[in-house]
Amino acid sequence: MSLAKYFQFFGTLAAVLSPALVTFASLPPQLTTQLESQREVSLKFPDTSDRQAPSSTGGGGSRGIDQIASCIVADETAEAGEMPWQNSLQALMPKTDLSKTIAENPSVFVYVPKTTAKSAIFLVRDKNGEEIYRSEFVPPETPGIVQLTIPKTVSLEVEQEYNWELVLMCNPKSYFSPENEYVEGLFLRTQLNSEQQKQLDCVRQAPDLQNLLEFPERQSLFSCVRQAPELQNLLNSVRQTPEQRELLDRLKESPEQAKLYVEALVYANAKIWHETIDNIAQLSDAHPQEWQELLASVGLEDLAQEKLLNCCTAD
Repeated sequence: MSLAKYFQFFGTLAAVLSPALVTFASLPPQLTTQLESQREVSLKFPDTSDRQAPSSTGGGGSRGIDQIASCIVADETAEAGEMPWQNSLQALMPKTDLSKTIAENPSVFVYVPKTTAKSAIFLVRDKNGEEIYRSEFVPPETPGIVQLTIPKTVSLEVEQEYNWELVLMCNPKSYFSPENEYVEGLFLRTQLNSEQQKQLDCVRQAPDLQNLLEFPERQSLFSCVRQAPELQNLLNSVRQTPEQRELLDRLKESPEQAKLYVEALVYANAKIWHETIDNIAQLSDAHPQEWQELLASVGLEDLAQEKLLNCCTAD
């Protein structure tokens, strides 16, 4: 990937690097002008339009009924005749591609509107349509974003695609009732290539993350960085702004938060969605701007202000 693209996708890596590392004086004048004209962004997930997602991925709906599901408490601020996103389930994932994970037990994030449903069902099927996991839980009392995690009792196979579905049981007697509200998505469990794995191992094994983030000034301490060219590019391709320096100062207070952020940069560069959003979700309270920018980068800016809820416990 070119230097310009690294600036575009990972501009705020400067937030976790020493302000003395890189100056525009070392860059070609034409590239400097292009970079200075770009909008300052935080972590941004790259385009994944190389493969189309199934048409049902992303937004929710009731089965066969072109109206708000019976158990959804409609948003009274919406104009007559409209169905705003607040009135349906919404999957937090890229809309133009199946999402990818490297985990045996990944999580999915879903916006759940205000509902009178007393039960919700989360299930996962393999490529043959066989159900490999099902859980039932009580939906949250307030609208917001929930994290649903596949338990360790279920292990996803590498290079296999899986379909997941979340259903609000508006009709508690029938899973397939057209009254129910549902959303579904498709994800692939994959593996990092050898270069990407080197990057991740280097970040995780750094004895002093702040020293790692000051590469290349302390490069003698981190031979692993020199052996991972892509990570060198991520650590070197930065811009300095007051906002990024402010984030740097806050990340210095928590090495664990800094590590989550840099890991997310590696995942995003590898187009691994589930681990990217999982890491940034853990930082959302302390660094809400990073959460908002990540969602905006995949067209989910409307959901960026919604609360992450402590939910949901399966039966």
